[in-house]
Amino acid sequence: MRSIQVVMLTLCLLGGLYLLTQAPTFFMPARGNPALAYHFSPEAARLLGGALIAMAAAGMLYMRAMYYREHRQLPGPREQRGYFLLLVIAFGLFAAALVIAEPGANPEYRPPLDTR
Repeated sequence: MRSIQVVMLTLCLLGGLYLLTQAPTFFMPARGNPALAYHFSPEAARLLGGALIAMAAAGMLYMRAMYYREHRQLPGPREQRGYFLLLVIAFGLFAAALVIAEPGANPEYRPPLDTR
């Protein structure tokens, strides 16, 4: 289980750093209809990168508390408030990125051959 957590933490950290430093524009397909997509501008990409970095920070704090301390113990109220604050920041940044992203047609969508 710890190895999966490390992989996810690394993906969040590297993905967040990439989105923060490169700020690419991209389209994220909608869940229900792949013909529609959200267009993420560089500002929205940076907000997503910040959210991923906040999630990675929360994960690092949790893993340090649970696995890399001399005495394994549940986090106290102060640490729990820190986790909560990081998660609220991450969700706020995710929400802000989705609000900024413009919905529209997905330029990369190709309908299946049997429906053409």
